Amino acid sequence: MNTTEKAYREILKVLNKYKTEIVFDVDDLENKAKHHLFGVKLVEKHGFELEPESIKSTDWQKLKENIHIGFWDGELRKISWSDDGSQPNKETLLCISYPTGAYMFGGDYPTEFFEKFFLELKTYKPKYIDSVDKSLYFSLDNAGKVYNAYDSIIKRYYEENKEDLKKRNIKKMKDELAKLEAQL
Repeated sequence: MNTTEKAYREILKVLNKYKTEIVFDVDDLENKAKHHLFGVKLVEKHGFELEPESIKSTDWQKLKENIHIGFWDGELRKISWSDDGSQPNKETLLCISYPTGAYMFGGDYPTEFFEKFFLELKTYKPKYIDSVDKSLYFSLDNAGKVYNAYDSIIKRYYEENKEDLKKRNIKKMKDELAKLEAQL
């Protein structure tokens, strides 16, 4: 038991002892302690680079754009189209999801460019993959690595996309010019 957990246990034990005599919402304080301890666990055990105080739920929370951490029971919350048909069984997972797919890199839906990006995220070994919904699910043992690397990965791909978008636009304009010339 770490010092933070010990401190919460001692404090909550005293608060619960006098629960009917005090004005504090002890249940709310217990929940806040639970969330903070979960954040501490993410940092200390799983290597997440985040502030433990930022965790406000152990059930479902957005950590970054397109990144959520949540509890999947495999029944009420399950993976829509798991590639191999498997489902989580009462697991907390980190989910990285792109519901709009390649549109995140432009209105021309650059599928090949998005797939290159998605394949790089897959190198972090997700436990479950939902290719249809463009979602990756990582066990907590593996999630800290991809979470910590995510900002630099997405930044690099957005930078690469600037050049790739120019090339795609040039190709599109050349194709349109060829069609017009063919109509002469």
